[in-house]
Amino acid sequence: MSLTSDPDIINHEASPEKFIGLSHYFDLIKDPSYHKAIKNTTIYTLGAIGIIVPLSFFIAHLLLACHKFLRPIFSFILIVPGITPPIVLSILFLLFFHGENGILNQFVATPFIALLKSINSPWAESLPDYINWQKDPRFIMFALIFQSVWRWTGFITLFFLCSLQAIPKNLEEAIELEGANFFKRLIHLRIPACSHVILFAIIYLMVDSIAMFAGSYRLLGGSGGTDDAGLLLISYVYQTGFTFQQFNRAAAISMSVVPFLASLIWVLFWRQKKDEVQ
Repeated sequence: MSLTSDPDIINHEASPEKFIGLSHYFDLIKDPSYHKAIKNTTIYTLGAIGIIVPLSFFIAHLLLACHKFLRPIFSFILIVPGITPPIVLSILFLLFFHGENGILNQFVATPFIALLKSINSPWAESLPDYINWQKDPRFIMFALIFQSVWRWTGFITLFFLCSLQAIPKNLEEAIELEGANFFKRLIHLRIPACSHVILFAIIYLMVDSIAMFAGSYRLLGGSGGTDDAGLLLISYVYQTGFTFQQFNRAAAISMSVVPFLASLIWVLFWRQKKDEVQ
């Protein structure tokens, strides 16, 4: 048998490449799923920042007030969620959120709902006997935010604690001698002293919210959940690229957040230059 080539294959001319320009970005503007992902990501980001930053600042004050020998132990316990391997986190979240027998339902949600129903509260009329955190669209976003709070609160607390410990003792003593109470010391000394940590925490949590995939994948399996209630931007990129095999469109979705991330970096460097000038 001779090895001959098919003349049709030899003479076949490849179709010329076509420059599509910004067509993928114009398609995104018309895509309701993209709008849903942007909305969910914004809610998730604001919710995580709004809870983690104040909570971390509060816990840092508690650590500052505790005995110096107990402080390292509590600090290590707080940062454990942030350094836990992903496979362990998957098991923990499954035990915590999974169905009727999940820890959150057994010890928190189900008893609280039963209490509301026993006192005939109007809030309990639309609630089931237990909450399906992974499938009920009313609570999927709460589960995602709770997961972020659990993982990163201790990590951010450690930075706040270091910043509070770096405040000079003479400043604390001076403002106390002037008769300032705790809240005045908090507003006029401690919050300004921790402003750089607050800015870092906000930017870090924003970037994590946009780039977070592991947490959403553990809870929702790469989908957006029921009614796309948990569809984040990174989840939509995964669906578009690896489920629908539209890699060019997935790249367009990814690149659409570049101006936002660039603006965050610009704010960080602008703040740093401002501090250096002062």
